[in-house]
Amino acid sequence: MSVINVTSGVSYATLSAAILGSSANDVLQASAGAYVEDFPDITHTLTINGIGGLASLTRATPLTSSGRAIVNVPLDAGVNLSLSGVEISGAARPGANPNGAGILFEIGNGNLTIANSWIHNNEDGILTGGPDAHSPQGGMNVTITHSEIGDNGAPVGSAYAASGQDHNIYAGSLTSFSLTDSYVHNVFSQGHEIKSRALSTTITNNRILDLSAGLNGALGGSYDIDVPNGGIAVITGNVIEKGPDSVNRYIIHFAGEGTYPNSGLTVCGNTIINHRSAGATAVFNQSLDPNGHNIPATICDNTLYDGGAAVSLFQDNFGPPLDAATNNVILSGQGPALDTSSLFAVPEPMSTAVLLFAALSLAMARRGIGARRSRCVF
Repeated sequence: MSVINVTSGVSYATLSAAILGSSANDVLQASAGAYVEDFPDITHTLTINGIGGLASLTRATPLTSSGRAIVNVPLDAGVNLSLSGVEISGAARPGANPNGAGILFEIGNGNLTIANSWIHNNEDGILTGGPDAHSPQGGMNVTITHSEIGDNGAPVGSAYAASGQDHNIYAGSLTSFSLTDSYVHNVFSQGHEIKSRALSTTITNNRILDLSAGLNGALGGSYDIDVPNGGIAVITGNVIEKGPDSVNRYIIHFAGEGTYPNSGLTVCGNTIINHRSAGATAVFNQSLDPNGHNIPATICDNTLYDGGAAVSLFQDNFGPPLDAATNNVILSGQGPALDTSSLFAVPEPMSTAVLLFAALSLAMARRGIGARRSRCVF
């Protein structure tokens, strides 16, 4: 393995040395393999690319109670960070706040771009803050493409597990958050697959699957998508599954903790599959306009499979006016077989837990398609 700073032409034996030896706007190329190091904080704009396969990053020693993440961009650093072709796993923080993150992108930074990467088996997968005066151009944006984020969650039995505070993706009060062509799955300990407090949230063409996260004593996940403060949210073209172990009947949640001005929600063209025997609701809209009324969501052209349980398309807490629902279909049955294949054909390193998850996922995929018994159109 080797790391080359393609900007300066200098080679390094470790990624940590390459980060420390880099300058603002440098590009580092790390050859595929395992980088077991205690990585330094990233305090200037940087690009890190895995070459020839995944560059697998994990800690050489456990995080301390004051440590936060494997890849850490600290408060008010004003950094833009781009990651591609990396695997990040194993972040666990001891003590009362077990929220060790694969990636922490703190308040007061700029743009975080993640592509072709795998973030798994941490307490938080990706955790971000929001912009302040130190953010370049005054904004803070996160863009994730063609990446896999899964199997993250709080330790079983911890206070964080009891309150659902660790998530696969937690996007703070960003200017914008975008997730496309990615696979997000198997959060546990009552976390959310995706939580975004951004002013603008775009979630398009992804697989967002609960599956069976409630294994080995862990509680399952909660919301598939939580947009707790509203904003402009567009959720289109995804396959979204409510797993059998989910602790929450709601699949997409909007504005339950306040409503930004000029908020709006669009949920269109998704395949939504319920596997929760106690039933599910596809969209839970708790938004409030300045006059105390519901902000109607646009819900269109979705197909919802009931999984043999009682389901509903939407619930509005403060209507009328109610959500505008057109050309949606509710079908009985388990829905089409889920695509649980990893985006990365040869995971590295390959742990026993990963092998077990792959076997379980393959078995679920082979169980196949449920019968279509009834049809309701909204």
